[in-house]
Amino acid sequence: MRSSPTALALAIVSFFISFSALADAQNAASPEAPPQTARQALIEMFFGRAPGHLEKHLPEVTRQAFQELHGDDGQSLLTTFSMLAMQAENEKEKVETFDTGSILFSARDLPGSSYDKIDITVEQDDLSGDEDRIELALHMSRAGKEETLPFIPRFTFVMKMESDVWRLNEISLGVRLPLADPAFLKALAERQRGQNEQSALISVRSVVFAEQSYQSAQGGFACTLSSLGNTGKNSTPGHHSYLFDSQLASGKKNGYNFAISGCDTTHYQLVAEPAVPDSGQRAFCSDETGTVRASSDGKAATCLSSGEVVEDKTAAASVRLNGPPPQNSPLAGNSQSVQRVRVSQGVSAGLLITKVNPVYPPEARSARISGTVVLRAIINSAGDVETLTLISGHPLLVPAAMDAVKQWKYKPYLLNGKAVTVDTQITVNFALTGG
Repeated sequence: MRSSPTALALAIVSFFISFSALADAQNAASPEAPPQTARQALIEMFFGRAPGHLEKHLPEVTRQAFQELHGDDGQSLLTTFSMLAMQAENEKEKVETFDTGSILFSARDLPGSSYDKIDITVEQDDLSGDEDRIELALHMSRAGKEETLPFIPRFTFVMKMESDVWRLNEISLGVRLPLADPAFLKALAERQRGQNEQSALISVRSVVFAEQSYQSAQGGFACTLSSLGNTGKNSTPGHHSYLFDSQLASGKKNGYNFAISGCDTTHYQLVAEPAVPDSGQRAFCSDETGTVRASSDGKAATCLSSGEVVEDKTAAASVRLNGPPPQNSPLAGNSQSVQRVRVSQGVSAGLLITKVNPVYPPEARSARISGTVVLRAIINSAGDVETLTLISGHPLLVPAAMDAVKQWKYKPYLLNGKAVTVDTQITVNFALTGG
């Protein structure tokens, strides 16, 4: 089913303009030049500078329809599109277009992009009479290595000759999955392994934080994940959770098995081992020091005995915001002197009087990373956020979330008419908007 002319043009323009790069139309037709090819017309349409370069290559019926559509200020949509194209002209030295060869468009080191190279290649150029079907593919590279996507996007532009001018009649988007290509499958597997390892590392970090909180409140470390999560046979009425991820508390998450061993009140060992042996994924481990290690053979025993340090003192991610713990603070080991109550996220949200929204990290936005950051918060009797501890969240999003939440202000929580310290959970959402 074809898109409407408006949606079609929006899709075409947004696709190219999203890279913030438009170059000169170096091969625009002139009275002395040979007849323009469909490929040259496509380049002129999106990368030209002359007035009307966009609408020139639209069918007459499309131009007439667009001229009837005006914005609030009476400006034609086509004029708006042309202005958007011209806004990126200052980046033209970073962009090249090619009339012939396998590459149509190439950009290097574009501002605001996490990729150091973006190429649009010509996969097919099938000319038949007055119609030319041009199929393009997108390639993005970071640090000299092409990014492997779960699928390969393809764009097909159908150009037709009308009144001796090549005009864009149709655009279609498709995906290609080369399921029998060993190189593609290998790159896809490497991508998945990297995501699994990142998830495992975050989970190890979460357990370490939970153990620190448990030790501060209970005077010793928990010897099972279920104890930290207050789940299963060891659940205790009235005993709150320190590990809020129920899946992680079960010991299995995202292709990894987690376990606590060698444990007493002063010591524990935590391991995260791939559920599938010889999967190529690293094993991770930690202990009461907060240092996280990894072993490339995927064996927990190797990690514990000779693992390579990947994060030193994970406890640093548990951020105390208002100086050292006071003498009677639970974090100073004397939980009896200060009354602290556990409240739900909904209750604490109802007490919020000042909220600072996080600034979306540019690196995360460029990489299209979104999601939630879950924090454990200690809010003192004055309503200030005293301590923040990471429970889960993408590493690129966590600092922004913590920077925002530490500025939040709450009404004091009253228990029997007296303001008390609150232990709660805060979720910060990061959602990408736009295309």
